[in-house]
Amino acid sequence: MAFLGNCRATGIGSLPHTDAAEAVAAVFACAPDLPYWPQLPKASRAEGMNEQALAGLPGLRITGDGRLRLVQDEPFFLAVEQVMVADAAGDAGAAAMAPESAAGLEPFLAAARERSLAEAKGQVSGPITTGMAVLGEDGNPIFYNDVLRDVLVRFLALRVRWQAERLAGAGARPIIFVDEPFLSSFGTPFFGWGAGQVREVLGAVAAGAEAAGSHCCSNTDWPIFLECPHLAVVSFDAFGFAENFLVYREALAAFLSRGGNLAWGIVPTDPDLLAGQSLKGLRERLLALVARVEALGFKREDVLRQSLITPACGLGSRDLATAERALALTRDLAAGLRREFLGTGPS
Repeated sequence: MAFLGNCRATGIGSLPHTDAAEAVAAVFACAPDLPYWPQLPKASRAEGMNEQALAGLPGLRITGDGRLRLVQDEPFFLAVEQVMVADAAGDAGAAAMAPESAAGLEPFLAAARERSLAEAKGQVSGPITTGMAVLGEDGNPIFYNDVLRDVLVRFLALRVRWQAERLAGAGARPIIFVDEPFLSSFGTPFFGWGAGQVREVLGAVAAGAEAAGSHCCSNTDWPIFLECPHLAVVSFDAFGFAENFLVYREALAAFLSRGGNLAWGIVPTDPDLLAGQSLKGLRERLLALVARVEALGFKREDVLRQSLITPACGLGSRDLATAERALALTRDLAAGLRREFLGTGPS
């Protein structure tokens, strides 16, 4: 694995801010050691989870009722040819993100250059989540169409590579998360693919980055992520679904043994749940979960070195006060654990 979490604070991606500069400042204030460029869905519809990831995909249309559709007209085929050529040549510029769909990216990159960051995080919605959100001309999700799915996977892999190149160009070693919230539907009648098939498609996109992670904000079949060789980090809602996650003992032990990292989403983002939390309570809750992992044959310090501390999910749909408190608790919890167990602190 090409990444070590070192119990740093980071975030899933989205924030409720509408001003990009304020969002970037909030990120650096609360995740100084592994900051991430902020997605701002309240600032623009173009920064919605799927809309942002898919902006520039050949044939993509957003209908008046907000649905995502793919139209296979003549410009579509010309654009697909360009994606294929770019993929073969490794030209990530073919999947560059326009400023209007990622207002927080350029200010973040500028701040990263000024601060001489060691590492930084980017993110994009993954091929299953996006592929199930876009309907083809037959009215079915494009994920189920072999040709369209291949176009989508190649496009997203280029977008991952492009993000990694931009972060590296700002002087920071990149880690890119390919997030799959739709996989909470895995194993239900809404989604019929097997774990191996899903893992292959997810891995093909994650392979666009030297170091990649993935987040699912609910419960799923976690070996899909833990056994994906292209993932250095598996991110999960440790506040709400740790019991479900820790069931997969063998897969979890194998993942950590090969150097994988866990992003513990221990700080809830629901305002009602968050209101009842304290720094001490979250610390005790997390360390109890870490002890369960220790029991698989690991030292506590090693588990924490192979960990990140995050909010349970993105904060883009929350109010600003909730987001600020969740970010502050995440920062303070990570800093305290690093001082106590790893002998380090925030930079």
